[in-house]
Amino acid sequence: MITGTIKMWKEQEGWGFIEGDDGEDYFLNVANVRKGQRISMHCRVKFDVFQGQRGPEAENVSLY
Repeated sequence: MITGTIKMWKEQEGWGFIEGDDGEDYFLNVANVRKGQRISMHCRVKFDVFQGQRGPEAENVSLY
């Protein structure tokens, strides 16, 4: 798993970006946040990565 920080989060739309500790940005969709986890700006998270249509995306996101 990769760790990072929520860089941008649009709660109303259900998406945002994570800045990984590796320096990369990862797209985040609310559907890829584990049940029971509530994320917000600047939270530390851990996640897996998959290659989406527009680039790397985070999945299995949970608080770190």
